Amino acid sequence: MADYLTSFRSARELAKQTDDRALLALEACQRGAAELLNYWQKLERSDVREKSAGDLVTSADLASEQAVSDFLVREMPEAGIVCEEGTTRSGKGLIWYLDPLDGTTNFVQRFPCFAVSLGLVEHFDDGTFRLVCGAVLNPVSGEIFWGAAGKGSYLAGNQIHVAKKDRFADAMIATGFPRRYHAELPLLLKEFALIFPNCRALRRAGSAALDLCWTAQGVFDGFWEHKLSPWDIAAGALIVQEAGGLCSDFRGGSGYLESGNIVGAAPVIHQELLRYLAQANEWPPPA
Repeated sequence: MADYLTSFRSARELAKQTDDRALLALEACQRGAAELLNYWQKLERSDVREKSAGDLVTSADLASEQAVSDFLVREMPEAGIVCEEGTTRSGKGLIWYLDPLDGTTNFVQRFPCFAVSLGLVEHFDDGTFRLVCGAVLNPVSGEIFWGAAGKGSYLAGNQIHVAKKDRFADAMIATGFPRRYHAELPLLLKEFALIFPNCRALRRAGSAALDLCWTAQGVFDGFWEHKLSPWDIAAGALIVQEAGGLCSDFRGGSGYLESGNIVGAAPVIHQELLRYLAQANEWPPPA
């Protein structure tokens, strides 16, 4: 708890000098994180329910979402909000994507890998988008990742960068399992069979937002996952890109927010991941 508060003060002071909207994202996430701490390791059976097979929601998710969305409506009423647990508010081009508790199953199981994830995206009439800023905050670990377009990515008050490895054999890669999309599993296993023997290690932590942030930090060298939602990846994708990495869909395009199929990695590793994905999917190799 003390580490989290110290990290938050450091992040807030730097964000004040860096980007107003990133500061707003940090302030919003802090409110959600405070709600999560109220429930951490204190959940009752009545606080947990199953939305669908293997997909949980808790009182902590709902309290965090309410705290963050109320703050954003008050502080930036012109922006829309889309949240995992159903809070929506229309906006004009700018939309906040909020996962109030990314890693709900981890939270329920008392595995301390979870976060509040909040990303601001500007959508244009031609269907394109621009990632504006994002923040990902785990109050138990004390990790506070954030970034803003053109202004870098940070862990609390320190700038972060993707790893500079140039050999896939040296890379540690992160992924996730398509728990809600069982039809994706055969393809994921095919991808896994190609990637696993050719990298140093594969990890699955259970929070896509943190996986992307750890990729931005250079802890992981790359990340890929199927069928995520925009609130899972909007913040993390911005943080990867501002740390010098690349994010794309599985074919190297920019459609990852729509498809939910994302590859985030340091540039050399990104290209290699695309090559293995193309092989698994029987697509032409990337240019």
